[in-house]
Parts: sequence; structure tokens; C-alpha cells
Amino acid sequence: MLAPRSYLRCRLGFGAWLALTFAVAESPSTAPPIELPKFEVTDSRVLPPMASWHYASIPGFEILSSISVSQTKRFAEDFFLLQAAINEIMPGFTGGNVTVPTSLILTGRGNDFERFMPADRGDDRYRTNSLFFDDPERGAIVVDFALSEILLDDNTTEEADPYRGFYKEYFRYLIRRQSGGKPPAWFEEGLVQLFASIDVTKKWINFAMIGDGFGGPRTGDFNRQLARQHLLSMPELFAGPPAERAGNWAAQSYAFVHLCLYGRGQKYQKGFLKFLTRIGQEPPTEEIFKDCFGLDFRAMALELRGYIDFTDYKSMQYVAKKGQSLPDAPSLILRDATDAESGRIVGEAFRLGGHTDEARLALIAPYIRGERDARLLAALGLAERLEGKNARARTFLEAAAQAKVERPRAYFELARLNFEEAASSAAPFTDAQVARIIGPLNNARQQRPPMVQVYGLLAALWAQAARSPTREEFTDVIEGVQRFPRSTALVWRTAMLAAQRNFSPEALALARHGMKISRDPADRNRFETLVHALERDAVPPLKSP
Repeated sequence: MLAPRSYLRCRLGFGAWLALTFAVAESPSTAPPIELPKFEVTDSRVLPPMASWHYASIPGFEILSSISVSQTKRFAEDFFLLQAAINEIMPGFTGGNVTVPTSLILTGRGNDFERFMPADRGDDRYRTNSLFFDDPERGAIVVDFALSEILLDDNTTEEADPYRGFYKEYFRYLIRRQSGGKPPAWFEEGLVQLFASIDVTKKWINFAMIGDGFGGPRTGDFNRQLARQHLLSMPELFAGPPAERAGNWAAQSYAFVHLCLYGRGQKYQKGFLKFLTRIGQEPPTEEIFKDCFGLDFRAMALELRGYIDFTDYKSMQYVAKKGQSLPDAPSLILRDATDAESGRIVGEAFRLGGHTDEARLALIAPYIRGERDARLLAALGLAERLEGKNARARTFLEAAAQAKVERPRAYFELARLNFEEAASSAAPFTDAQVARIIGPLNNARQQRPPMVQVYGLLAALWAQAARSPTREEFTDVIEGVQRFPRSTALVWRTAMLAAQRNFSPEALALARHGMKISRDPADRNRFETLVHALERDAVPPLKSP
């Protein structure tokens, strides 16, 4: 094993700009068995048949594949090499493991990929070979290994590269996780395309390179795609992907980000970082743009046109020292997926993509066929909860919790069901009701990723309980603010709880923090009002005689 970063020689500095672009109790084993719902199948055509998939689990990811065993293993080796390269040039960017793994679905037969295409993107079927879906808890990346050519906006085609397609969606996943949400669409797309251009072997890493390094073009190069295309205006670029010419918008986002970070002797880099900081708080007006770049929108559009026609830039290259290289990939344990695994992964990807009916069928089919895997039960409970079928959702979620499933949202939704039931009486919560809510919340707190909603519900629970929380119990609520210090809603709820339950010093500190982080004037005003009230009512400490 090599010492971290010991074998790499960096020809160009990297990473500083990236850092600036992102803002920032168990069920007892003696519990009685739970009676799970029974489903009657009255029409066999409703139940989808068992599908044949390969399955593998790697840190942070589950792979579900319908391509060949050899192709799947090659993909896993390439993915490991990519992660190793990222860890060398951007330590920590890939992050650690999480409880809920991201799904990597590799398709290569029939209409497997087409089934995942969102209904509102039906026309994109032949314009993309990769999809990315996510919510605050998890994500899914779907890659098509069967499509041979991708249709461009001018109705010409280029070779479909499934690995570049995967790189795009993988880096989209990383960028959103690092930024804590969705950055401006043009910036995310530009970074995604930039990262997807990475070229990795065990001996060297090329980053931000245009072309193949030998004078030839590569799939996805912005100068190739935009060579004879009309460019969008800068306001159109910043507005997000248009209904038409979305491919050109993506390529132009890539061109603009590449120009600002690596082009023209990097003279725009400083202004670009300043612009990103400004638009985190204000819309991207021409006045702000000119203040950052020294150019108006029209002048930058002309500069971008020239950069596409003559792309002068500095790429980055990392080369292994003699006798050293990136590590070999560990062996992949690939097996046939169980009915529960394939139904759960496919069903939840359908749900993330907006295919509600297909998601329900994919999830319920293995259950009807007798599968009782805890993760499948949790997925079913969450799906039922989303459809408002709370009685059935509770049964599935309680069964999953009793099986000690690793799924924080399942515990949160179970706690929320118990909270809603307790709140329906309009009376302060009894100790028994508090225990039913706080038990699954504590389980959710102990799993990853942390959820801001868990701490919001914890604060709401103690606000309605008949008794005040102990200091230790209140510390658990404060943990949420420490984990999500910029959530004004959570800070407000926690500050109000502290004021209500006589944790006065904490209430004042939280209110002052809320004033600092509030961007919305109404939020800032209410925090300021709370600060004044707390300061007015504070009793000064006694002085020693």
C-alpha cells in the first residue's frame, strides 16, 4: 500500500477553487411478532415476473446489473480506479460510507433503461445513456450499455460512451452531496462535464483535457459539439436547461466553466469564484457579472465563442513516480440478485424517477412471492407512507424496525406516525407517547446520513410533551443544530423550545445564531425579536459582596 499522495507529482495546483465553490433505542428482542399485511392477487398479469439481475455490494453502493459478468466486473474495476484517482487529487471528496447505499443500475437488455426514463423526458431516450435520481436520503444512477449512438441537438450523432455517461452522474452525485443540495444548474452541469472528462490509468491521471491528447477529439468535448452551433445568451445559460437544445446548454455550461477555471491563462478564475460567491445570495444579474469579470454579458459571450473556436487552456496531469501506481481493485463478489434486492432497488429507482405505479408493483411483487427482507419491508413502508396509506405503512415500518433495518428515514417516518397519532388528541404527550416517538428517532439519529427532519421532530416532541426534557435530552436536540447549523427552521424551533422550557442561555445563543444565518428579512426579524425578548427578561447574575 502506498503512502497517501506519495507517488503523485502535481504539475498544476488543484483543489483550492473547488473548496470555495461549495457553501456547507432499539426494539427489544422479546417484542411480539408483527402481523404483516396480506395481499390478494386477483389478476396474475398485474404481478411483474421475477427478473434476472447480477448483484454486488461495494462500500457506499449497491450494483444491480443486467450486462454480462465480465462487463460488470470491468465496470467495478474502472469505478474503483476512478475513486482511487479522485482520492489522490481531491482527498475526502468521495466521502465516507453511508447507511443507505446509492444504487448503480447497469442496463444492457431490451427496454431496461427506457423503463427508468422519467415521463417528462421521453424525448431524451436517444439523447442520453445515463440518469441520476436523488432525494435527501439516497440516490440512484442508471447507465445504458446497449445504446451505441447518442443523438445531438442538431440531429447528428456521436458514439455513446457508457463510462463517460456514468462519470457524469457519479460526479453529479458527489457534487450535490458536497454542496448539501443542488448548486446553480449551469454550474453543476459544467462541473459534471468537466469531471467526466477525467482520463485515468494506474500510472497517470489527466484532468480538464480537451481531445484525446494526440490531436483527436473525444466524445463530449464542448468545442466539438458547439463548433457550428448558435450559442445561448448568458442569461439563457444561467436560466437553466431549456426545453429545446438542452444538449447545447450542457455543452455551453461545460465550455464556460472550463474557460473560467483553465482557459486564457486562468485570468477569469478569480472573477469566477467571486461570481459564485455573489450568486449564492443574489440572482446572477449583468451588474454583478460585470463587477466580477469586468465584462458584460455580450462581451463574455463573444469571448466564449472565441474559446470554443480556439481552446487555449492548461490541463492538469498527475504522474506516478517510478515503480508506483494506483492500487489494484479488490475482487468483486458478484452473484445473482435475490427477488427482494432487485425488486427493492428497481422499485425505489422508479419512485425517485416519478414512476409511482411501476415502483409499487416492483416493490410489492417480491413481498407477495414471500420475501421478508428488512430493507424491502422498509422500502414498502416508505412507499405506502408516500401514498398516504398510513395503517399499512406503520405495519411495514414496525416490522422493519423490529428487524433492526439500517434505514434512517424508515425510523423517522415511524416516529412521525406515532407523533401524529399522539397529537390527534390535542393533549400534552404522556411519557408513554414520548417513548414511542423518541425510540425510533434515536435509532434514526444513530444512522447515516443525518436528517435535519429528525431533529425538527425531536424539538416538536419536547415542545408538546407534558414534562420538560432533561438537560441530557435537550442536548440531543442541540445536536441537530450542531449538525445543521444553517437550517433556519431547525434553529428557530430549537430556540423556541429552549425559551419555552427555560434553557435561557441556550435560547439566547440560538436566537443570536439565527440572526447571523438568516438571509430572509422576515426570518432575521423574528430572531431579532426573540433576542430582544430574551435579553429583556434575563436576570443579571448576582455580584459577589
